[in-house]
This record gives sequence, structure tokens and C-alpha cells, in this order.
Amino acid sequence: MLSVAMAGAILSGCGSTGPDKAGSASSQPTGQPSATASETVKPAKISWWAAWAEDQGPAEMIKKFNQKYPQIQVEYVQFSNNDEGNVKIDTSLIAGQQIDVFFNYGLTRLEARAKKNGLQDLSEFITRDKLDVVGEFGQDTYKVDGKYYSLPTTSQIDAVFINKKMLDAAGLKVPDKWTLDEYAAYAKAMTKGDGSNKVYGSSDFHTNYYWTLPVRGVLGGDAWFKKDGTSNFDHPSYKKALEFKNKIENVDKYQFPYVEYKSTKSTANDVFMAGKAAMTVNSNAFSRFISNTKDYPRDFMVAVAPLPTMEKDQKDVYNGGLRHFGYLAMNKNTKEKEASWLFLKWLSTEGSVDLAKVGHIPTWKKNNKDEIAKIMLGPDAAKLIDVEQFKKILLNYEAKSYTDTIYTAYNEINTILQNEAEKALFGVSTIDEALAEMKKKADAAIKAAK
Repeated sequence: MLSVAMAGAILSGCGSTGPDKAGSASSQPTGQPSATASETVKPAKISWWAAWAEDQGPAEMIKKFNQKYPQIQVEYVQFSNNDEGNVKIDTSLIAGQQIDVFFNYGLTRLEARAKKNGLQDLSEFITRDKLDVVGEFGQDTYKVDGKYYSLPTTSQIDAVFINKKMLDAAGLKVPDKWTLDEYAAYAKAMTKGDGSNKVYGSSDFHTNYYWTLPVRGVLGGDAWFKKDGTSNFDHPSYKKALEFKNKIENVDKYQFPYVEYKSTKSTANDVFMAGKAAMTVNSNAFSRFISNTKDYPRDFMVAVAPLPTMEKDQKDVYNGGLRHFGYLAMNKNTKEKEASWLFLKWLSTEGSVDLAKVGHIPTWKKNNKDEIAKIMLGPDAAKLIDVEQFKKILLNYEAKSYTDTIYTAYNEINTILQNEAEKALFGVSTIDEALAEMKKKADAAIKAAK
């Protein structure tokens, strides 16, 4: 999950208050960040590192920044958001190579770099410029040891995307809320044919951590851990979630099988766009495929629904809101701190809208939802998707969300939960055996990491 590079940015400037703004007019501050002494910063040259091709958005963002601050020259450097690319970042920080402002994809990256003393504490700049971080960006779980080492520039969210043509043919309505059982009923109603011509009613994502999303909806942040620090995979929610995935895929056969994803190296995006599945569980990054009618021509509209809940009338649903994902930070050893801060602040606030071009949702709550949707979906959006539902579900800045704050053996546990679940789905082990191994191996990984 941490290796998925998704990005979203917003056109310079901010929208007016009202219902189409990311934050409500009654609860959120309005206007652009106040002018400060930092905005009269002397001429400087800085570098900005991120994971996207320069011509996919970064070049335009820099151009817009220079329209307002022509005295600061920004050099763009692309790196791959994988282990190799992030090692390049870490090596550059240690070696003293010029790297001024850069994206951290996921809190684990951010925390590791902060604890290695490679990041600039932004608290003094935030205080001086009177930036209301919580008010403008939401929750402040992105602090490390109580300090701000970044601004949460982009966010992500998961949802269910539905083939509206197949939905209508089955006589079904787009749900505003539903349970796993109701989701399975929809999948059954839209499953047609057999063999190579079979159309599945559902497809999960092609990466095997998505089976835990219903658990996240119940438990929220740090769902992998108990209060005593051991792993939490013996919680009944994990068994219910894995049983659901196994039943809908391998027993009832209403869902495109994970084994086929593995054997054909296909993706949920391709399966849905080719009409092989009526629904797909996917992230906001899927908007890039919805708007791409050249490579994905089709004759159906796309509807959007929230993730199904594990329980009916579930009191708290923690996976319905935006999760912070892309964090802009500054090298502690940069020689151009004022220029770097000015660019970092601009790109996280009024300049963030254009990041929506690569699928990320800007975190800044003052942005205009109509503008974000227009950028993410393109000029023909109304012909491709229910735009109002898209904004309601995917640009939900007020719904509850989750952020993990415990990172002990994080990458190891992520691998363990996927591998053991895969054994159950492939029939190598029972679900109970898979969950027992999941807990056993996760506990060992936690113990070894301490």
C-alpha cells in the first residue's frame, strides 16, 4: 500500500465559501494563508522531489508558483516511490546532496526520517505565519514526537465504483450506505454468464490487503495492534472479513477471483473497465482511468458508493473519510529554509489543487470541490460519472477516518497479513489456521523489532 504513488493538486487560489468547498463555511477558515515576512524572501534556488513525471503536473505547478513568486527557482527531481527510490532520498539527506522539499508517501517514511534527524521541524514557521494546521488540514496525527515535520498535502480514500448500466439492468439503486451482506446481494444480482464470458458482480482490488477494509471501518487506526503491543489478528472482525472475501469469491463465485489477479497479473482497473465486473473496490486514484476514454472506451456511466460496513447500523465508521497520505517535508540541512518553507506552504495550501491531476485528493480544506472534481475527472465528467455522488463520497472531508500511529514491524506485518490470507484464499490453509499464523508471525516480528 505504501508503494502506491497517488497524487492530487489544486489550481492556485482558493474557492469561495459554501457547500461546494472542501470545508464547510461555518466551521472552516476562509481566504488564502495570510501574508508574512517569508513571502518577501530573497531570490533562491531550491529542489523539489516527488514521484510523478514532470510533465504530468509538477511543471505546471512550478509555473504557477513562479507567477506569484518569480524570485524562487524550483528544480524538479523525480524519484520512484518504491524501496529503491526512497533509499535514494535517504542517501541524499545523509550525503548532504541538495534536496530541499520532498514528498513522503505514508507516515512510516515520514516518521523514520524525522527520527533520523533528517527533517526540519516546521513548528517555528507554522507559529510565525499563524497557520492553523488542524483547522486547515484536519486531524494532526501526522505529528512525530509532538512536532510538525511536514504538512499533509494529499489524501486518499477508498470506495465502490459501479457500472451504472449493469446496476440499472439489475433494477438496483446506488446505495448511500450498505452492509457486507447487502453488497454480496448486489454482486449476486449482477453476476452473469460463465466461463470466459462470465461477468462478475464484484471485484476487490488486486492487492491483498483490501480484505481488511471492513475491519478498518470497525477498529480504525492501529487496528493491527492490541493495547499491550501484541498483534490483534485474533479479533473477531478479522475472521469475519476474511470469511466474507473467501465466500463471495471462492464459494459463491460472485467476485473476480484473487487467484486470477495473481496468475494473469491483471488489475482491478482493467477488469472493471473491460466490463468483466460490475463493481470494483478501488481508491480515488481510479479517477485517472474513469477520465481516460481513449485507452478505456466504454458505453456505461460510473456510479460511486461508500464502502460497505461490517455491521448493520454500525455506530462508528472509520473508513468513510480522507486518510492523509502525501506529506511535504523540508530537509533539515537545506541552505534555503525560507524559500523552501514558502514553496512547501504554497504547494500544501493554495497551490495544492493541481495535484488532483494524478489522482491524489488535496488535503487543504479550503479548496473548492467542484474544482477538484473537474481536474480529477476532466471536462466530460458529467458524461462519465455521477459527479455529485463522486464529490459526496470521495471528497468527504468531514467523515471519520483513521491514521496509524504505531509502526513497530509495520512493513513485516503488512506482508504477513497478505501472505497468510492468500494461503486461505488459495485453499492451502483454513481461515482459522491462516489467522493463527498471522498472529503468531506478527507477534514474533513485533518482538524482534523491539
